[in-house]
Amino acid sequence: MTFPNHPVPDRPEPILPVRAWHAWRDRGARYAWHKALRRTLGQWPGLKRRLVYADARSYWTLRGGDDYFREQEGQAARSERARWLAEQIARYRPESILEVGCGYGKQLRALRHRLDVPMVGLDFSPSQLAQGRDYLAGLERIDLVLGSGRALPFADGAFDLVLTSAVILHNPPPAAERIRREVLRVARRWAAHNEDTDVSYNRYGYDTASWYRAAGIPLAEAGPIPGRGTGDGGRGTGVPDSQFCVARLWQA
Repeated sequence: MTFPNHPVPDRPEPILPVRAWHAWRDRGARYAWHKALRRTLGQWPGLKRRLVYADARSYWTLRGGDDYFREQEGQAARSERARWLAEQIARYRPESILEVGCGYGKQLRALRHRLDVPMVGLDFSPSQLAQGRDYLAGLERIDLVLGSGRALPFADGAFDLVLTSAVILHNPPPAAERIRREVLRVARRWAAHNEDTDVSYNRYGYDTASWYRAAGIPLAEAGPIPGRGTGDGGRGTGVPDSQFCVARLWQA
């Protein structure tokens, strides 16, 4: 297999008024206002959650696109984490993979470098999927689907392994519970999760490994992600800010 490169050009960042003008010109007033709120409400996370993150699908549809792609691809730590996750998942030798909340396909691309199996990425953001179709162009047997993790459009046990990566954490408790249940429904053998546990305006922070333990579902592994730190952010919970876990469903 060959993997086309998608380098991110190194451009100097324009000053704030120019960035605001570009946002309005390229994606309209709604996107420019959304971006302004994200950048200015950092000291008021409660207000920021109400004004910016009340509708998660709208938020990620506005966030998705070229700006978000450049932001993510410009962070070496994000790429290193994607590689590490792909290596961990490859150890389980899944025969097929579904990623719920795939975004523009960063994790799918890293997985394709290590596994030649059918893969499906699902996301509820049309802008993220549009970016993903370009980013993943040329890679075979990767399908992208528009849909919700709360009601996956797949049959029971349709995939050998189902993955979420920084997805459940962005949903309030009722939605997070539905996503977990849907993952269990469509996964045959493994459910893998990269879900940080810290809380912010768009993060609710869940201990996914403890959820599986409480449900009586055995874990193949659970622990912090290298490079993300092992502390609990001063919360006193003893639960690391970063967490990767894999549930062994065929023994549940």
